[in-house]
Amino acid sequence: MASWILVPCLVSLRTEFNTLAPSRDRSSDGSIGDSAHASSSSDHNPDETGATPSEDADNLNEVHAIDVDADLRKSGWSMAKAVEIIVTRHREGRDNRLQNVIYNRRIWSRSWGWTARTYTGSNPHDKHAHFSSRYTTAQESDTRRWGLLEREELEDRQAEQAAKDEEYEMSAAFWASAAKGARGDADATATDRNNRNNVVTVVRFALGLEADEVTDQTLPSGPGGQLDQVLEKLGEIADNTAPAAR
Repeated sequence: MASWILVPCLVSLRTEFNTLAPSRDRSSDGSIGDSAHASSSSDHNPDETGATPSEDADNLNEVHAIDVDADLRKSGWSMAKAVEIIVTRHREGRDNRLQNVIYNRRIWSRSWGWTARTYTGSNPHDKHAHFSSRYTTAQESDTRRWGLLEREELEDRQAEQAAKDEEYEMSAAFWASAAKGARGDADATATDRNNRNNVVTVVRFALGLEADEVTDQTLPSGPGGQLDQVLEKLGEIADNTAPAAR
């Protein structure tokens, strides 16, 4: 039987790596084994050849292993990180499609609870990670996501929230500084006074007022004026408000 296919669950895993890291190196990728694999029992051999460590229930000539090049070429990501995500999901019972993972001289297996052991095979698997699927029908055909894209989405949300929190903190600090300049605090700095004056200028511009048009009847500035009272209130809000915990 010459033709073969890769089990669907590993097709989805390879696709997820490609989606996560579209520019990744693929030179060490693999699925069906070479002649060295064919002469021994390996998940890289098609399962109808009789040269696999297990058998499944169908008559399809399927390969149950892939190799994924270790160079993901993606900032913030490494193969070690990807392996840890996948193995952790299996260890915690959130996934059950794989039998073994081998990477960088270590092997994790369903057979012993997904703890790491030293891998002593001739290939250290330091250029690629090896993923072997189970031979059970439900696991072979399960193409749901593997957790890599979920982690990327989570980290993107966290980075976005961190940027918003930083922006909020900077804004709060600015208003607190402007309020200090408006109050004329004894420890007010030139920056505080400058921030206060910048706010005054923006408000005047928004109202279409020239500096000499500001009177007690419009929007007076200066100690005790309406504008400075607003600034002081904003400063109190800034002093007592922190970004919401998330």
